[in-house]
Amino acid sequence: MKVIELLKINQNAMELMSKIGLKPSDYRFINLYDEYLSMKGECMKYWYIITHLSEKYKISESSVKRLIRKFSREVIF
Repeated sequence: MKVIELLKINQNAMELMSKIGLKPSDYRFINLYDEYLSMKGECMKYWYIITHLSEKYKISESSVKRLIRKFSREVIF
C-alpha cells in the first residue's frame, strides 16, 4: 500500500479530526483518557488524577487537563 492510498481511505475521518482540532499524534493518549475515566469512576479527586497522570505520562498537568477536555467533547457531524 502506498501513502496516498492510506490517505484516501482515511480522508473523511482525517478531515473531521482536523475540523475538531485533533492531531494524529493524539492517539498516544487514548490510554491516559481511559485511566482518567476509570479513576473518576472510583471517585478519586480531580487534582489527584491530574497529578498522577501527569507524572505517569511525563507531560504537564495543563496538558493532561487539555487532553481531557479535548477527548470529552461531543463530535457533531
